[in-house]
Amino acid sequence: MTLPRDVQYFESDTRRKRDAGQTDTLGTVTDETSAVRLRDALERAHLDRALTLRPTDRVLDLGGGAGRIALHIAPRVAEVVLVDASPALVEAAREAAAARGLTHVKCRVGEVMGPHPEGPFDVVIVFAVLMYLDDAALATVAGQLAACVKPGGTLIVKEPVTTDGVPREDVRRDADGEIGYLGRFRTRSAYTQALASHFAAVYQAPTCAHLVPSLLGSTNDAAARASLPMVSAAVDVLTPLIVRADPQLQRLESSLRDGPLAFVLAPAPVVQDLMVFHRRVPRPASPEPELTVVVIAFNEEVCLTPVVWEMVDALDTAGIDFELVLVDDGSRDATPARMAELAAAEPRIRLSPNPRNLGIGGALRNGFDAARGRFVTWVPGDGQIGPETIRTLFERRHEAPMLTTVYRSRADAWYRHAISQTLNTIIRLRTGHVAKSGGNYLFRRDAWMAHGPRDDDSMMISTAFRARLRAAEQPIVEVEIDARARVAGHSKVLNPQTILRTLQATLGMGGPR
Repeated sequence: MTLPRDVQYFESDTRRKRDAGQTDTLGTVTDETSAVRLRDALERAHLDRALTLRPTDRVLDLGGGAGRIALHIAPRVAEVVLVDASPALVEAAREAAAARGLTHVKCRVGEVMGPHPEGPFDVVIVFAVLMYLDDAALATVAGQLAACVKPGGTLIVKEPVTTDGVPREDVRRDADGEIGYLGRFRTRSAYTQALASHFAAVYQAPTCAHLVPSLLGSTNDAAARASLPMVSAAVDVLTPLIVRADPQLQRLESSLRDGPLAFVLAPAPVVQDLMVFHRRVPRPASPEPELTVVVIAFNEEVCLTPVVWEMVDALDTAGIDFELVLVDDGSRDATPARMAELAAAEPRIRLSPNPRNLGIGGALRNGFDAARGRFVTWVPGDGQIGPETIRTLFERRHEAPMLTTVYRSRADAWYRHAISQTLNTIIRLRTGHVAKSGGNYLFRRDAWMAHGPRDDDSMMISTAFRARLRAAEQPIVEVEIDARARVAGHSKVLNPQTILRTLQATLGMGGPR
């Protein structure tokens, strides 16, 4: 069996540590045994808080190494299967399980990211494995992990992530100068986005607090000092107290890092995040759902996937019978491909693309006409209107045929305020109605069928729809909301075509009603 270079690196390191009697650090890239023991104690305590195990659970530990996690949880479950690519580490885990009399712990040498015929499992644990995958492999890992987890089951991931949004790499070379270890430190959202097609993220937090004063240099420097004999003994004595206080210390750290006293803390550009995911349970689409959410997008390949999965998870949590209609408005990037991936993964997502770029009016009319829900609303694909707004509107859906939103505040650039003020002034002069800074709206589908401007593809479709409802003496209720920042990308508001199209539609509106 020819092992990958990173596994060969761990094999060599494992033999060296076992020869030196350093069994505490098997499967790690450090020699500070007291720091590793403290890390393990904090990690196990955090796992116990985040994960509820049942006596009937079957657990798969992928990349389980020498069995630190598998052997910890084994007494509480029916079976644990540990898989690792390193024969030396698997043998260490097998020996440790036998020494403890844990006959229901099975240790296997094999590919970590591959088919596991003993599955699916109630719980799958993946600690410090995904960091060794390149971006192409990470993009395909969601389906492989989904095959291991029962629908409704739990996936636990622990990986190093950066706190400043900048990816990094940790490269270590072997005796020949070749790269033997390459760890990728991705951003905090990278794994939730990579797994979103099959898993809903329910929890994410650092595995421990990083409150070491900055006079020690960094948390890595503090770990190195833990190798000193007196410090090591002190760490071992204080470990139970640190573990007990860790949740409170994490809350204290969070408040300090966001305030003026952040300088007293050790730098923590990379932390180990514990993430909990639930395997999505496929749900069939209703022929007439209670709610349709139209998601319109133009060149939003970066934003779209996290925005859509956030909406799906929030509506599922709220127990709402829904569908999502995704409208691509003639995008020139990978937005149509992202939409196709989403629709393939979720039966309650339908696609209704525009043949070319028609602007916001054409995108909305397309989505509204395609909607099958009793109530209809919409959001932009940039994430500025969050699912909490949709839930609020849906909860108040019976108050009027239409609920429209106005922003309490919106942190926009000066040019957006200038464009908005100009547009609102023209609308007031042309229609006689005061136009507030509005976001999305929710309405009864039968109201759209009866009063919607069905032939209108202009930017003013929403204003015209409201005007027709008022003319029919249909009440409209205003709801205040907060706008969020874009998930990523940039605004299309300064697009000359958009500005000209909007100006033409506004000037073409009828007089006061």
